[in-house]
Formats: sequence, C-alpha cells, structure tokens
Amino acid sequence: MPTTLAPAPPKHEEFSIEELIDAYEKGPSEIRDAIAGMTEEEITATPVDGMWSTLEVVCHLADCEQFFADRMKRTAATDRPELIEVDGFRYNDAMDYANHNLDEELSLINATRRQMARTLRLLPRDAWNREATLRELGTLTLRHLVLHAINHVHHHLEYVKEKRKAMRRSR
Repeated sequence: MPTTLAPAPPKHEEFSIEELIDAYEKGPSEIRDAIAGMTEEEITATPVDGMWSTLEVVCHLADCEQFFADRMKRTAATDRPELIEVDGFRYNDAMDYANHNLDEELSLINATRRQMARTLRLLPRDAWNREATLRELGTLTLRHLVLHAINHVHHHLEYVKEKRKAMRRSR
C-alpha cells in the first residue's frame, strides 16, 4: 500500500502578518484549553519524574511572555538591538512557581498577548523585517520573534498533554 506523506509545514515566511498575529493571540486560549477540567491537585501534580507541574509550566510561560514582549518591542522600536539572553528555566525555584496563583498567571499571559497583538497590528509592514541580535541565535527579525513566542507555547503544551496522560495511567 503506498504511503502518502503529509505536506511539510509552511515556513514562517509563508504566513501572512495577520496569520502570525492571530496565531500569537490564540496562545492564551490554547493554554486554557490544554488545562481545562484539571483539578487543583492535577495542576500541581508532578506525575512525570523530573518535569514541572502544569502550574510551573504556566508560570514559566507567563514569565517568558514578558521576555518575548520586551524583545518584540525593542526590535520594533530600536535599530538592531542586542537582545538580553534569558534562561527561563532558572526562574522556577527562585520565583517559587509551586506557590503561584494559576488564574493570575493565565491573566498575565492573556493581557500580555492581547496588548502585544494590538501593538503588532499597528506596526507598519516593514517593521516585521527589522532585525535584532541574540547571542545564542544570531540575527532575528520581528517575524522570527513572534513565531518563536507562538512555538514556545506549543512546545510546552506538549508537556502538559504528557502529564495528563501520565495521570490517567496512574489511576
């Protein structure tokens, strides 16, 4: 039987600016959908050894949203800024994520994305090609930074799915 391969995912250059902004703006609802129906106990559980709880993942996402928004704004507003490196994985213990409030973290993500999406829609089209540098990654455009923020949420939501599956198996 012949095998059909799925088409390769489109490259970020193939997405229109509006499609990127729409995808970026959907992040908070994707997070809420991923955790819908979880109890407080499930939100704080660590069913997979060595991995954060769902609450800690959401806190990480909330902190990273602040970094991403700053990077996007600095790229849009200044000439080839050198962006600050951030190791978001160091924040968990220092910020005591396990004792944060889930609703506050979700509200922060939502407010940041909503405000940033509005800002992105107001930018002239040529702003999307503005460049910044990040020591780890080299030269990036505003378009790259928005796509990175979108993919960051999707990446971590895979871990939330893995936790939910592990909790179902342990029952």
